[in-house]
Amino acid sequence: MSLRSVLPRYLLSGAFNTLLSYLLYLALLPAIGYRASYVVSFLVGVALSFLLLRFAVFRVRGRRLSALYVAASHVIQLMLGLVVVEIWVSVLRAPPALAALAAVAVCVPLMFLAQRWVFTPDHERSGH
Repeated sequence: MSLRSVLPRYLLSGAFNTLLSYLLYLALLPAIGYRASYVVSFLVGVALSFLLLRFAVFRVRGRRLSALYVAASHVIQLMLGLVVVEIWVSVLRAPPALAALAAVAVCVPLMFLAQRWVFTPDHERSGH
């Protein structure tokens, strides 16, 4: 599984997932505020992310317990994203409507590395 073949699918799937999650975030924002909107839209995005990673991006089963690894990596992303969202709104006083996008910009490169590890079989990483 070459980076050249996986990266475009990862970016397209991520863009699709991000768009849907962001639209949900915006829809929830007036009713429940930026923190809760971020968490709810994030959790929906995690479920969609696993499906996209498994079936559209890497097209392999992945490691044993890959769903657990993906969920754990997203929990880490959630915590980091919440820090970015809080800094964006409270410290930078930037518009809450753009806070989720700032979190995406910080988290996407880190998540690619983590998810690539989850869906790269051991024999491919060792070069055999």
